[in-house]
Amino acid sequence: MNSPLGAPARDTEEILSLEQSAAEYCERALKISRLRDIPATTRSFDRKCWQEMATLGWGAIALPEAKGGFGLGAYGVAGIAQALGKVAAPEPYIETAVVAVSLLASFEQPTVDLEALISGEEIIALPLNAAAWSRNDLFENHKLKIIKSDNGYILNGTITQLPLAPDANTFVLPASNNGRIVLTVIPRNTAGVNLTIQTLVDKTRDAAARFNSVVLDNSAVIDDEQKIAAAINSALSLGGLAASAYLLGLSEALLDMTLQHVRTREQFGQPIGAFQSLQHRLVDLFLNIRLTRAAVDRASEAINIQTGPATGLDTNAIRARYRAVETAMSVAREAIQMHGAMGVTEQCDVSLYVQRILVLSARFGNAIKELPATGLILQTNTPKPERDAIVSNPIDQNFAGDWNTLPDAVFRAMVREWIVENYNEAHRHYPAYLRWTDNRQWHEKLLKRGWAAPAWPVEHGGMGLEPSKMLIYIEELERHGVSRGPDQGIVMLGPILFEHGSADQRARFLQPALTGEHIWCQGYSEPNAGSDLASLKTRAVLDGDEFIVNGQKTWTTHALDATHMYCLVRTDAECKPQRGISFLLIDLNQPGVTVRPITNLSGHVDFCEVFLDDVRVPVENLVGEINHGWTIAKALLGHERLFVGSPKLCQHALNQLHELAQALGLMDDAVFIDGLTRITLDINDLEALYTEFAALVKANKPLGADVALLKLGATETYTRLSEMIFNVAGESAALYGKQTFGEVSLDVLSHYYAARPAPIYAGSNEIQRNIIAKHILQLPS
Repeated sequence: MNSPLGAPARDTEEILSLEQSAAEYCERALKISRLRDIPATTRSFDRKCWQEMATLGWGAIALPEAKGGFGLGAYGVAGIAQALGKVAAPEPYIETAVVAVSLLASFEQPTVDLEALISGEEIIALPLNAAAWSRNDLFENHKLKIIKSDNGYILNGTITQLPLAPDANTFVLPASNNGRIVLTVIPRNTAGVNLTIQTLVDKTRDAAARFNSVVLDNSAVIDDEQKIAAAINSALSLGGLAASAYLLGLSEALLDMTLQHVRTREQFGQPIGAFQSLQHRLVDLFLNIRLTRAAVDRASEAINIQTGPATGLDTNAIRARYRAVETAMSVAREAIQMHGAMGVTEQCDVSLYVQRILVLSARFGNAIKELPATGLILQTNTPKPERDAIVSNPIDQNFAGDWNTLPDAVFRAMVREWIVENYNEAHRHYPAYLRWTDNRQWHEKLLKRGWAAPAWPVEHGGMGLEPSKMLIYIEELERHGVSRGPDQGIVMLGPILFEHGSADQRARFLQPALTGEHIWCQGYSEPNAGSDLASLKTRAVLDGDEFIVNGQKTWTTHALDATHMYCLVRTDAECKPQRGISFLLIDLNQPGVTVRPITNLSGHVDFCEVFLDDVRVPVENLVGEINHGWTIAKALLGHERLFVGSPKLCQHALNQLHELAQALGLMDDAVFIDGLTRITLDINDLEALYTEFAALVKANKPLGADVALLKLGATETYTRLSEMIFNVAGESAALYGKQTFGEVSLDVLSHYYAARPAPIYAGSNEIQRNIIAKHILQLPS
């Protein structure tokens, strides 16, 4: 069913209260130990617990209020499913309360009593795999077929796996009737219904159901194919979302169990959780779980705002299902491994979660096969810059109001057209950072349009974009291949001065950074202080109303063009390293500053060494308090990791991979499309996670250590993309500079070279995993 308009958003009090109460009930009433007793009852679930859930109203969560439900939409459905997943509950929430209720509520005169269904009295079995409802399965494989008789219909056929069938009162099944799909409602005790009960690995049961000349009256058959198709698509999308949320809950609980184990299990005289190799693998599981959560939230939002009849399975729900299954299977694998021999025994609770993951993954997996039909791989940023048919009306390029009030499609078309018209064609897909002399004209155009600082507040000359609009802005820059110029003052320094700078510093430095009068670079890394930044040696000694700075910075991007540097310096060598660091703003146009370029693998100069010899810095250029620069440094690193972890790293490369594949005729190659679809899914889920963190910045909330997850995901996905481009290009990949592939001109190695340092800068990915392991996962040192 289509969720009602106005269904609550994820963070409304109503949804948050529901999630909390669901979690409390599951923790109190659904102990994991009970799963060992259920098989002895010859049922797949505890009927008493299911009745309690129905009393709580869980069967009516997504049902519109007009039909007696609560109308809480996809977020409500997902919240309960996630709570049930955390305790591996086998109760038929997905099967009955979500899919069956959603499907049957779509019809004006349902042949099943909805009230009995949502009260828990009626248990319905129906196929949960989309393939079982497909025309191919029904008409080519002849699974179920009905024919008209004098008194109604006669049904024949077999379903090899029907979830919940041994415990159900009623079956709701698709069947073929003279080339049309119809919906049948069959009481279990109907003559001609034969079940062969099958036990699944988690000790729940389904059945192979055979129907031999089953007589159905007219009221048991719904024959309205168009309405049935929309109802099935909506129900299966909502069910797939619920399954994804349930798998997310399973994964979270199993990871928590594993973390508790590795914190206390000792080998070789220390907890095994102190071993770095295990820590890094656990961080990767945590990243996958966060990506899954982001995918589930995005799918919930998409289903909640759906207004018309469903014309197919919701792509976002399929994506969430893919991510949830991939994550759950990887968590299961690692949980067993890290529990050692006990992890492969039935006595260990790990087995209860793993077996449940296997059942859900088998039932809801293979989402990757469903995605090409949805056109997912064509929904990425197509390489051609010409105006798409995004909107039907002309674009008002003179608009200068609140950008966030524009519909997304209108804003996207506006940005796209303006970029195409104004960007220098010679600079598209440039293989290195642009120097200021090359980028100045473009910056001046952005400044005049009011687009130079998209994330800055409007009162400071920015666009004030919300996260969703910011993503669109980034996507359109990457779609057209807009190259990055010297932008540290806007991207990095601006947010720091908004948060930590004085009013005087904002007055002196923000406007020149915005206009390009000041070009900024970052003075963090040193020859022996890269990821271990707290060991920096550059000294600043207070001399009257000035600091005298001596030291060396390296790997300094944009230093050849920079007029200023925001710099970390040591102002106290006697205290704890992090406590003796200060944050200075340094004018580089003065004696004592020497800049030496560093040529990288690609032959370009993107980095420099900067030597500071008796450089004088006014005290008023100290940001924050003396010796408290580490707090500011961490905040800036958070913004930098947000920036480095933005989808822009991958979107440009994905667009060019599309161009190259089309030029080489690979878009019909099944193996290539499988790889392309998987990496597209990774990028989409990274976008969803990025939006979460960007929303924190928008709300002026601090970024935690977990923002490093973005950098891990984005830089490593970008690395994979760069290697896909290299492999697709074949022997031509080894040629220097741009090569021609049909109508496509591409520097194949530009992404390969750009991807090499990405996992290193802003703190190497290995160090980021260490930080997350310690501060987020609470693993021992």
